[in-house]
Amino acid sequence: MLSSVCSTNRRARGLTLVEVMVAMALLATVMLGFLGTFVQSRRISESSVMHAAASSLIYGIVEQIKGFDYTTLLPSEAADPNAPSGTAPPYIRVRINQDQVFWLQTVYTTAGNTPAAPTSTPPPTATAASLGAIDNILGPLPLSSVSGTQSQQLTVHLWIWVDEIPDDTQDVTEVKKVTIVYSYQYLDGRTTRTAIDREVFIRTRFDQ
Repeated sequence: MLSSVCSTNRRARGLTLVEVMVAMALLATVMLGFLGTFVQSRRISESSVMHAAASSLIYGIVEQIKGFDYTTLLPSEAADPNAPSGTAPPYIRVRINQDQVFWLQTVYTTAGNTPAAPTSTPPPTATAASLGAIDNILGPLPLSSVSGTQSQQLTVHLWIWVDEIPDDTQDVTEVKKVTIVYSYQYLDGRTTRTAIDREVFIRTRFDQ
């Protein structure tokens, strides 16, 4: 009788151990799934933060350029004694925040010449030299200066073209097309990726 009870208890304990092992295996599987989801979510979140910060920076520059004097500041062709050494005109002077001012060198094409700006967004492998542009490097900037977070830093490569494109048939004698191509790098897991985008807008004058 005692032997039978002991045997039954051993079988019960053995069954419990199997159940525990199965439960642990199921828990580990679920936790791995949660971990994978968390890692993927973090990667997407980090790339989104970088994109939002870069876009915010560029839109701030665009809004400043839209308010510049058409003749003397878009771009400025006069030497500025406050510009960094080696920074030659033509350039566009913009303010990133209260403490940082940049002189963005541009490719300026006057009326009668073929516009130099790219007509589509270049591939991520493009460089300033491959596009005939001047490489303006902004950064590394703390993201707090453009997005409110301090977790990362942002370095943006900025290429600017100002092309005069008048159209006498439309009574538009003075038109400038501003093309801004910008790129930045971010970490996707252990992989460094390059993002590139383009903004284009027009400044015009009309005959009265």
